[in-house]
Formats: sequence, C-alpha cells, structure tokens
Amino acid sequence: MSDRSKHFNDHPYSDLPFLLVSGMGRSGTTVLRNCIAAHPQIETLNRESNYIFDLMRNAHVTIDKEFRVKNLNVSIPQFWQLHQQLVLDLHWPRNALTQKTHFKAISTYSMLDPRAAIAMSESFPRLSICYIVRNGIEVVSSYRSFKNFRHIDFEDCCRIWAFRFDMIQYVKHNPHCTLLRYEWLNDDLARYQEGLTEALKKCGVDFEPDCLQPVNTRFHPTRFEGESRAEAKNMAKRRDRWQLWTDIQRKQFAEICGDTMRQLGYEIPWISQ
Repeated sequence: MSDRSKHFNDHPYSDLPFLLVSGMGRSGTTVLRNCIAAHPQIETLNRESNYIFDLMRNAHVTIDKEFRVKNLNVSIPQFWQLHQQLVLDLHWPRNALTQKTHFKAISTYSMLDPRAAIAMSESFPRLSICYIVRNGIEVVSSYRSFKNFRHIDFEDCCRIWAFRFDMIQYVKHNPHCTLLRYEWLNDDLARYQEGLTEALKKCGVDFEPDCLQPVNTRFHPTRFEGESRAEAKNMAKRRDRWQLWTDIQRKQFAEICGDTMRQLGYEIPWISQ
C-alpha cells in the first residue's frame, strides 16, 4: 500500500486505526458497539453502517475479475484509497468534524462477509475487526421475536445464522481480528473484558473501565411466542427457547445449523439429551 498516490486530498482520519464492529443482528452487536463508543479516545459512529458491507463487497468482486481490473482508470492502490476516502467522507463528513484532537482511532458497525472484510483491510491498512457470535438457538428465537425481522420465516432465520460461519472462520484466521462470544456477558465477564481489551489494543488504545458500563444496561428483551414477560427478561432462559419450537422447527434447525453449532462448540439440547 506504500505506492498509493499522494495527490488525493486525504480525509483527516485517513491515518487513524479503524475498529470495525461486526456480527449478526441479535448477537450482542449493540452492547459491543456501546462498549467501544464509551472509550474516550475513539471517535465512534454508534449505529449501523451497512453501506460499508455493500460497497466493500462490490469492490472485492471488481478486483477479483481480471477483465474489470483492466478497465479501471486508476491503479489498484488508488482504487483502494478512493474506497477508503469514500467510506470516511460518507460517515465522517469533513465539514462536520469536531476540532477535538484526542482521538486515536475511529469505529463504526457493519455486517461483513469475508469478501467485504478483505476489501476493508485493503482500503484501511490499520483495520481491526471485532466480531461477536452467539448461540444459534438464541439468535434464531430472537430474530423471530424482534419486530424488524418477524417477516423472515423460521427456516430462513436458520440459514442466515448458519451462513455466518464463513465470516467467523475468517476472524479466527486473521490476526487483525478479535472474536467475542455473547455468552461471556453473562457467564464470564472477565473473558469478555479480555477480548475487548485485545480488540482495543490492536488499534492502539488501552482498555478503559467506562467500556464495561453499557453491559449493565445492555438489553431490550424480545418476547418469544409462549413466553411470559418475566421469562423473556431472564437471560439464563434464552438458550432454552427451543422448547417453545415445534418439532418441525427443531428438525429444520438441526439440519441447517447443526454443523455450525458443533463447530462453534454449542450443543443442540434435544439431540444431546
């Protein structure tokens, strides 16, 4: 990336480390975003920025096809630099930047797949990715309960969760990435803090105690059909929601998500019993 053209009018944040938070919806991405946003040295867009996924995935498709590369009017390094500047200008418009000088990194959230992640790493040489994963039983149940996703049928919810495995494999095999598990928020907060500390360190900042404050006020519980309000608020009960599924739904989940569940170390209770 050292041969990038210098004639571009670089965005003021061009040289800052970029911490990209990612994960499937209903997996703890909101609390993770809030934890990062609480860091005083990180300029954070604490909202979904999925245009990054759309843009970067298409960029990777272009570079992956020789005939498209031949038709580019810029060099490949310039191509990636222009994508970097586009992301920065869209998310941190230059005319709206504050005069604060204490920021050491920037951060936002976007869903990712390996193609988009590779393109982001080409565009942002100082990229770190912090990815969070959650038990598929809880995610699928929460998807079916959350108002924004109720139009998605059960089988499709299963497929959406299972297809995230490729991204999880990418995270595991790339040193600029950190993998967190939602379960640590309930069962092993020290381990969650350790993962958060690792992600922050990769973009040059130290962990701050304020980063754990959002954990205490983190969730807006969904209520699965058949649950009481008290049960919906009980975080320990979330992994037992499969008991409210039909036999057909359990079969669909096992067939679609079974391999991914095993690969991630999660049990399928009605099979394990």
